[in-house]
Amino acid sequence: MIGDAVMLMFVGMGVVYIFLVLLNLTVSLLAYCTREHTRKEESALAEEELARKKKKKKGIDAGSGSIQTAVISAAVHAYRSA
Repeated sequence: MIGDAVMLMFVGMGVVYIFLVLLNLTVSLLAYCTREHTRKEESALAEEELARKKKKKKGIDAGSGSIQTAVISAAVHAYRSA
């Protein structure tokens, strides 16, 4: 009886191990197949971030701080009056 339990334990652990190995291989294969698309997206995001930083340096986004302050003030006022 204990021998059957030990055998069942090893069979179950073996099945889980095989599943995890197959899962790892599948994820690695998916990463390999989509690596070019991922590189393109990363470069596009980097360019977008660079453009955003340039806009910020030029002062185009300078007024957003006052807008945020107004929105926060309105939210606090609405919370206190409710």
